[in-house]
Amino acid sequence: MKVARIDLSKSIVRISELPTSWEKEYIGGKGVATKLLFEIPPKIDPFHQENALIFGIGPLNGIALSGATRMTCVFKSPMTGGYGESQCGGFIAYEMRKAGIDFLFITGKADKPVYIVVEDENVQIKDASHLWGKDSYETEDILRKDEDGEVLSIGQAGENLVRFACINHRRGRQFGRGGAGAVMGSKNLKGVVIRGSKKIEVAEPEKLKEFRRWLNQNVVNNLQGMTKYGTPGIMALTNETGVLPTKYWQEGSFDGFESINAEAMQKYVERNTACYACVVACGKISKVADVEVEGPEYETLFSFGSLCYNSDLESIIKANDLCDRFGMDVISAGNTIAFLMACNESGEVDERLQFGDGEAILELLRKIAFREGIGNILAEGVMRAAELLNVSSEPVHVKGLEPAGYDPRGLYGMALAYVTSQRGACHMRSCAYRPNLTGLLDRFSPEGQAALVKDLEDFYCVVDSLVFCRFLCLPVIGMGWKEIAELLSIITGRETSVEDLKKAGERIHNLTREFNLREGVVNERLPSTFFKPLRKYDKEFAVDEGSFKAMLEEYYKLRGWRRQA
Repeated sequence: MKVARIDLSKSIVRISELPTSWEKEYIGGKGVATKLLFEIPPKIDPFHQENALIFGIGPLNGIALSGATRMTCVFKSPMTGGYGESQCGGFIAYEMRKAGIDFLFITGKADKPVYIVVEDENVQIKDASHLWGKDSYETEDILRKDEDGEVLSIGQAGENLVRFACINHRRGRQFGRGGAGAVMGSKNLKGVVIRGSKKIEVAEPEKLKEFRRWLNQNVVNNLQGMTKYGTPGIMALTNETGVLPTKYWQEGSFDGFESINAEAMQKYVERNTACYACVVACGKISKVADVEVEGPEYETLFSFGSLCYNSDLESIIKANDLCDRFGMDVISAGNTIAFLMACNESGEVDERLQFGDGEAILELLRKIAFREGIGNILAEGVMRAAELLNVSSEPVHVKGLEPAGYDPRGLYGMALAYVTSQRGACHMRSCAYRPNLTGLLDRFSPEGQAALVKDLEDFYCVVDSLVFCRFLCLPVIGMGWKEIAELLSIITGRETSVEDLKKAGERIHNLTREFNLREGVVNERLPSTFFKPLRKYDKEFAVDEGSFKAMLEEYYKLRGWRRQA
């Protein structure tokens, strides 16, 4: 595995080989990038020039197989002050594999705006002064024309250090959560262009063909709903079960659901789109007026829809477009705006802002991206915004990161998973919502949740190190440990057992926690909001505090960890 260490302060690039033992111990992608993250000095500010932005691929990237399309990004997070990571689909990982470099380890801060070009084991740093101030769409168009490669870029939100700024790719794929775009902006780095010409080979091509046929018949076949509706298809289930976060976590189902659900979206969907070589094609290109955007995904519909009590689908599509243009995480942006709406409703702030005001959401997104007025406060995320606004309303977050679209009061697995996720409140580190919603475990009981969450966290640490797509590895319907081990053996030619992978997954997850402990990020508090009851079908449900503590204790016992003070 090769790493290009790029120091933007000194305009120095060094390419070297990583220890061969790391392939077995950390696999690639997330695992290796997390190991590299320990090279940054402890306790530095996330915007310090010595923070690292680490892009990486794994052994599965570059092959023509559904799901083998993702790249990982690891960094110290401006949202939490601890471990930050995100994954992005599209075509960028495929191009990186052809370029012959596995990891970009970017530190320093350029004196003026720059972009990086990676081509066939050669790295250049170029002037980006003409790109600074442009949105991510404009930036990508210019760089694709000038450099003829795949592009990662930030918009104005990243330039202005909005803490939840993201990094964009192909007008609809993002390194979305945790603030990677803000770290990139803090380095005066506007874009990364990657192009390569190397041939990609696998150890056993005939076995790969057989595996591809099996995957299409046994996994892709299960994802027909994803092909038809994309991620919004799950909204019917979350709304029906009372776990669709609504009116800033005050309710669990949305009266305006039918106006913003997957069926309602069909009116605006123009066509499907897919990542490199993927036959699932879960992406949806939607159009309203003069706005065409990839999405909205489920998380966008929840964050700007039900969470803001907004049933205007056209405004949600436009909000999606603004977030992609400016480069902002839709989950954190929607949570922060909905929090302000809740504070206004309670009389703690006076912003002439009401729940359900779609036009106000659009205006606030512009203010956040450019840090104008109240937007300057919201750009800090809910944890810091609550302190700056000096309000008593509880900001809902874990470690500083706002939760995704699954209310844990009806999903005990998610109550635990939000807290044990090392990047903050996250649904993707375990996907525990799926076995809870499908009845694999009783979603209102703590029984078995700790073992489930631990196993899934370890599994997805492996998946994110390969780097592979969640949708092909979803609990219940997707690939599991056995299939992942078989695929890795086919690609590398090295026999890999399930036990080997389980040890690696646990090793990688422990490493993410070790980084947080080093940085002093030990908050394992579930927001008190989730101990207060929701009401659905004349029934009330909440997370029981005693049960939650028991789950957490069991989880720690399974991990062999000691609780931190």
